[in-house]
Amino acid sequence: MKKLIYSLIIALFLGNYCSAQNNVIEQELQEFIRETNDEMLSVNIIFKAQIDRDELNAKASHLKNKQARREFVINELKLFSEKSQHEVLSIINSEKRNGKVSDVTSHWLSNSITCTTTKDVIYELSKRDDILMIGHNVDRNALLTDNSQPTTVNTDDTKAEPEITSNIIQINAPEVWEQGYTGEGVLVAILDTGVNYEHPDLADHLWDGGAQYPNHGYNSYDDNNNTMDNRGHGTHCAGIICGDGTSGKQTGVAPNVTLMCVKTLNDNGNTNANAICSGMEFAVEHGAQILSMSLGIANSSISDRTMLRQTCVNTLEAGVIAAVSAGNDGGSMNTNPIPNNVRVPGSCPAPWIHPDQQVNAGETSCVVSVGSVNANDVVSVFSSRGPVTWQETSYGDYPYDPGIGLIRPDVCAPGVDIVSLNYLDDGYAKMTGTSQAAPCVAGVMCLMLSKKPEITPEEISMVLENSAFKISENKNNDTGSGRVDALAAINTINMGALVFNDVTINDENANNKINPGEEINFDIDFENISSETITNVTAKLTCDNEWVNITKAESVITNAAANQIFSLEDAFTIEIDEDALGKTVLYFDVEFYDNANNMISKTRFIETIYGSIVRYSSIAIENDDDGDGILEPGENADLRVYINNEGNEIALGLTGTLSCNNGIITINEAESEFNCIAPDGSASALFNVTVSEAGGITSIPFNLVLRDKFNKVKSFDINYGISCDITYTLKDEYGDGWNGAKIIAHYSDGSPDDTYTITSGDEATFTKTLNSGVEVSLEWKNGGVDTECSYIITYDSGVEIFNGKGRQQGTFFSWIYDCSCQSIMIQNCESVKNFNVIVGNNSVELKWEKPDSEGVVHYEIYRDTELIATTEDLSFTENDLENGTYYYNVRPVYENCYGAIEGQEVTYTLNVDETNITDVMIYPNPANDFVKLSTVNGQQSTVRIYNAFGMLVDEIEFDSEEMEINLSDYNSGIYFINIKSENGTIVKKIVKY
Repeated sequence: MKKLIYSLIIALFLGNYCSAQNNVIEQELQEFIRETNDEMLSVNIIFKAQIDRDELNAKASHLKNKQARREFVINELKLFSEKSQHEVLSIINSEKRNGKVSDVTSHWLSNSITCTTTKDVIYELSKRDDILMIGHNVDRNALLTDNSQPTTVNTDDTKAEPEITSNIIQINAPEVWEQGYTGEGVLVAILDTGVNYEHPDLADHLWDGGAQYPNHGYNSYDDNNNTMDNRGHGTHCAGIICGDGTSGKQTGVAPNVTLMCVKTLNDNGNTNANAICSGMEFAVEHGAQILSMSLGIANSSISDRTMLRQTCVNTLEAGVIAAVSAGNDGGSMNTNPIPNNVRVPGSCPAPWIHPDQQVNAGETSCVVSVGSVNANDVVSVFSSRGPVTWQETSYGDYPYDPGIGLIRPDVCAPGVDIVSLNYLDDGYAKMTGTSQAAPCVAGVMCLMLSKKPEITPEEISMVLENSAFKISENKNNDTGSGRVDALAAINTINMGALVFNDVTINDENANNKINPGEEINFDIDFENISSETITNVTAKLTCDNEWVNITKAESVITNAAANQIFSLEDAFTIEIDEDALGKTVLYFDVEFYDNANNMISKTRFIETIYGSIVRYSSIAIENDDDGDGILEPGENADLRVYINNEGNEIALGLTGTLSCNNGIITINEAESEFNCIAPDGSASALFNVTVSEAGGITSIPFNLVLRDKFNKVKSFDINYGISCDITYTLKDEYGDGWNGAKIIAHYSDGSPDDTYTITSGDEATFTKTLNSGVEVSLEWKNGGVDTECSYIITYDSGVEIFNGKGRQQGTFFSWIYDCSCQSIMIQNCESVKNFNVIVGNNSVELKWEKPDSEGVVHYEIYRDTELIATTEDLSFTENDLENGTYYYNVRPVYENCYGAIEGQEVTYTLNVDETNITDVMIYPNPANDFVKLSTVNGQQSTVRIYNAFGMLVDEIEFDSEEMEINLSDYNSGIYFINIKSENGTIVKKIVKY
């Protein structure tokens, strides 16, 4: 019996002992310990104590020079870590003498220690109160590129000047070089698989590490000086930052920047938290201003995340910013679902908190997270998506579900088929991934620092997001704030202490957008980033755009407190020309003058004009008498006229009127409805005509007049031709022909097939004459190396029909030949079915059926030109309406395309007698846990609560003078409380925070 009791006591003791350790030793490490015998393990020991950022900034506030501040912060971080780690290092060094510890690294950026040790030492350390966590420092694959082995690209040696690669052109970097900013004087560190530092495009602008670091950097993975790239990934990324074109292709965004090579991954693309942290410490300590990190750990442990985030937090404190790939797991949602789809450290927060993030803001770090788009600014399928959350770590911020989490990425950049440096020779190679997008952003950061060396990481982050080419209206988890634009970023950089923070657009149609023909008042928030109060300053607005007329250009600032944001209501007023085009980017400069009329500061903000751009596309002949799709003498036929909307706002209520001054044409039905056309969409309408028997037809002039809901008129001259030419221009990147690859053209009129190829050389041109109405189908036949083949097909008018590169075998494109074509019709996917609008007494309900096609992600709901909601449901209800006539439209959004819109015009009259509705008070508002409703007489009412997307959240019966509504289960956001009684209905808005 005594033996049994003794055994139970021992078991209970060990159980409690292990339970206590579970709070410190990470679960993954515990499992690994259980599976091993006495072998030593590499671990990361993370301390609870972290330097107080506010205290650190207060101590450093007197240092105005960036370099002096960096040195001060580094010294403070080292002193703090030395003090925090002193006792533990004493234990570790003692055990090292006993042979139980090796490979000790003390980290001052993360206040952690990495060492290789035994499980006994791990257990002993886990008892300490000053240690937050002990995690396994295990190698994980951190390469992000889809095709991690580069594909060789040849160079055209006949060109006198280096050929600028397409991704550099896409972000407008050459225009920045013309202003004199090429990255000169800036030091950027690339943390990757190493760099071929002998490549001619890099060799003359590498960091000089002296005798101590002879290979232009440091190998943090192996802890030596070998920085040579034996994989290709790092060299390719380095070329995107600063390849200068010596070997024939200009691949770098900032060709004159100085490059530091930090080999953080081994030749297999593996690394660990210790190597990443050590690499960042080396770069920060040796003067790098920017870090380019095309790496990331997927399915990372809590210890990895904690250690790397703390490293990124203190890197920011040292004044250093990092461009970090979000990851290539966008197509792997099953294995890496949201909120774990973005890799670490790309999941760390940015230096600047975007206004769209403010509802769920947290701490900051040095990381600008970068996603990928293709050459057409469409998000790459592989690009990792946010949101992410840090609520399960010691940071506990950016909660998700409930909560919006942390929006990732911040920006995006070209990442598909990017040409850069080949690590094997002096030439070039092609790779794809967010790995190629991050160094592009790092290069833009270099250009910004070359213009304004004192610019801070927070300002760089803000400017990158505010100046990015907008792919969507708000910051989102696909493309962040948009695709980086180097020219816009350079033009946005502030000079002086007063900088732009945010703007509110007060416009005539109240959609908070700049539309053609509007008068607009700007409410603007500025920030005084200096440590001194600024008084009695005049702000002056300018804009160098012919469509902008500034009617109020000045506003007075009486007091701008140090390090504070201040607001100017109705600061400036502008008028926009009625003919202004949608998608036009407007650059507004604000200059600040003191009483002596000296300019003391200058800042810039960027806005976009929203409007439809309707253009005639093409004609198709339908229902003609002989059915051949050609308009011929004596025939009656329908002309299907296609119109494109190339703008960024819906074209509403389009009606077309067709006329013709040729006597052989009689127009039987001259007016037809195009209805509404979504942005980057198309629509068609039918017009019936008869051709007389007399005379032949070579071409027929038509005129089409379009009139929209607002009575704006556009007129198009259309020349319908019977036959015309198209041109095939074929190119070969290597100059050795297409090696058997070919395009085969098939024709619906029975004409013999044509075959197009390049037998030798680098280019060939072919011309084909065809009749309008013939359908052409193009088929690709594979050859030896299809990736070197490209082609462009155009009408003789110059209108581009199609361009592309070598592809998989089979039919890849078809179109109806149309000699009147002025722009190729924008193809839409299938629209919703059976769209219907139900107008109630105090609401409008939309219902529809899903399309037959699969792959719908969600549906966009438009009221007039405004996108008011997205939903995955097949219905939507709107309650907050004023009397008026509206167009409601629904557009399905597929994974790879937009569907056509379906819509209906609705006249809405609110059926409420406001004088008979009981007065209702709602408080507090905004609210967190609850709101109270109170009425005068407590009459019977039904309370319905809707979210901002029009979906019913709750329904409550109310028969007293006061009622409390519990909001604890509601997500943060805007809600509408619809209160209905026998006397009528009233709607109140509340905000849950």
